[in-house]
Amino acid sequence: MLGAQIDHPHVVPIFDHGEERALGGEPVLFLVLPLLQGVTLRQRLLEPAMPIADALRLTIQLLDGLAELHKLGAVHRDLKPENCLIVQRHGRDHLILLDLGLAKVHTGPLLSLAPSSAPGAMIGTLAYVSPEQAREQPITPAADIYAVGVILFELLTRRVPFPGTTALEVLSAHASEQAPSVTERAPDRGISDDLEALVARALHKNPAQRPASADAFRRALEVTAGQVAASDDGYENAKASLTAWRDCADHEALVRAPRRGEKRRVVSAGGADRDRNRRRRPGLMARMRPCEHLTDRIHALI
Repeated sequence: MLGAQIDHPHVVPIFDHGEERALGGEPVLFLVLPLLQGVTLRQRLLEPAMPIADALRLTIQLLDGLAELHKLGAVHRDLKPENCLIVQRHGRDHLILLDLGLAKVHTGPLLSLAPSSAPGAMIGTLAYVSPEQAREQPITPAADIYAVGVILFELLTRRVPFPGTTALEVLSAHASEQAPSVTERAPDRGISDDLEALVARALHKNPAQRPASADAFRRALEVTAGQVAASDDGYENAKASLTAWRDCADHEALVRAPRRGEKRRVVSAGGADRDRNRRRRPGLMARMRPCEHLTDRIHALI
């Protein structure tokens, strides 16, 4: 049993498995799994749009677990939001990869047709199948990389790249049509050029042009996630600075230039008034100008 060989925080553990045969009945296979409380990634997609940083963090966790599966020489073959469970660990979202039932160890190219299925039956879910699966060609771990690209595309845009209205239309699009860009589908999300290029690589028709492995894909996303986090921190710090500036009770008194012959009246932080002759504080306005410039920059941000 493949799942029993994996001990990884982002892959569901399988404690035991076996077969039970009821009296005079058919054998029943069983798995013993942990009881996990959480929601699927599909359920999370039904909520308001996910912040980009959260989408990248969850995808990184998915790739981390997938890399462990690939190290055993297996392909999951049915990656989709329904097979990703989000639980809470230390107050943060923690993704666990589920449903290893279709995962299969491969020593060479793995056909997308299940030997035990009816002729023509396809492994995987149509919206997430790779071009090679759609063409009924041998598949490798690169097919899982493609499926993760589709999931990331959906997290960023709330739509899969090839929705289609019929199974044939969806399969044809996966096999031959270039995927739309994430910025084309979600122009107001502020998706960076680097992230757009990385999603496009994952959705490349040629498996050799996709990220070389789940680990390589994860590392590239971690770099992009760091850029997004830095951008978010800068934005939040800028908003906080603007709020503090607006809330300062004496900022108008500090900025307003005194009229000719008028002594400057400054309200201190403690509320006491102090008179200062303008000639004694020549640098006061100069010190305030950077704050005015900061205000202009923050206004441009928000």
